[in-house]
Amino acid sequence: MNAAKAIKDACVIRVSQLMANGRWTRSVRTPVVKIALVLACGLLMLLSVQYLNTSSPSVEEEIKVEPKVEPKYVEALGYDYQPQPKEEKSWLPKLISYGKSSWSVSELDSFSDESRKILKSDKAVAPQTIDPDSDSVLILTPMKNNAGYMSKYFELIEALEFPRHKISLAFLVSDSTDNTQKLLIQAKKKYQEQGPKEMRFKRFDIYRQDFFNGMPGHERHLRERQRERRIVMARARNYLWTRALGNEQWVAWIDGDLTAYPPTILRDLMAYDKDIIVPNCMYPIAKNNLPYSMYDYNAWQETPESLAMIKGLKEDDFLVEGYPALKTHRKHLDDFGKDDIIVSLDGVGGTFTLVKAYVHRSGVGFPTWLFQHQVETEGFAKLAKANGFGVFGLPNYNIHHVSN
Repeated sequence: MNAAKAIKDACVIRVSQLMANGRWTRSVRTPVVKIALVLACGLLMLLSVQYLNTSSPSVEEEIKVEPKVEPKYVEALGYDYQPQPKEEKSWLPKLISYGKSSWSVSELDSFSDESRKILKSDKAVAPQTIDPDSDSVLILTPMKNNAGYMSKYFELIEALEFPRHKISLAFLVSDSTDNTQKLLIQAKKKYQEQGPKEMRFKRFDIYRQDFFNGMPGHERHLRERQRERRIVMARARNYLWTRALGNEQWVAWIDGDLTAYPPTILRDLMAYDKDIIVPNCMYPIAKNNLPYSMYDYNAWQETPESLAMIKGLKEDDFLVEGYPALKTHRKHLDDFGKDDIIVSLDGVGGTFTLVKAYVHRSGVGFPTWLFQHQVETEGFAKLAKANGFGVFGLPNYNIHHVSN
């Protein structure tokens, strides 16, 4: 390309010089030679121009523009979250100003008693964010070094008498040093890829987020470590539900190390139609001539004595249950009688907690700060009640936890 351009330029310059200094007639004496020389120069110029036009790359060819690659957002193992198009419906709640303080009976038929009270008193509320998948449930389970209990966990999940296509599963693996993550990936392949389609779950998501909590296992139940431990657990729960919750109607928080619960438990708890409800979690430690005793001391009801005790606390005092040295005077589920089918609670645990999904969608999560002297699940119950939701427990509906 450079050579052709040089030839063209030389021809133009040389002809111009000859004509300018009069050497044209002296160097070329016959008309035929003159014509031949002009034709030769013209032919060289045409060939050089044609060569330049055919061999020169265009601007687009010289400057290669790399196509823009949209980033992938990968948070769940084996599941890629792509950026959502702008036209897709947002999951965020929209504030709807109704401008009225009274509601007709027909308008309130679809809400629980607790929600009706809120709707009657608030002029600007968001009763729902999206159309829920009726009777669907999202089972959430944070896990850390759960490999030894994985088989039992899925044995109980498989036994649930609930439509499989209405169940979504989501797990958060945190700070695990065993095969928990590997076993979950294998379980996902088994249920979602290898098994028959009619037995697959609606979703099966696995998340990984380490909080770098290196607390030794033998210290996890020490009273002086509870605030630190429970704050990390609250962060894990918030990470999980904010990422996994879709259009499910219910959320069930289930521990990864339960040993027994009825196959009908989801429908049993849903039948009470409460915002938040928990069964009584036991474990195989003998007490009062019974082979089992209460495991989850985080489910409790305030009493006049406990409220009086709270009034004397400092703002940053942290309360925790189940330690003889700290008497809170609260009423736990095993303190109720056989005739107490369902009771109002002020605190709950997380061994098996059924929540109406709109409670979480309204913004109620698990406090990582002290809220009324509580964090994590007990803080969740306190926060839910402060937002007008109901919290209940079933003293005589038992499930079993491993003895650890």
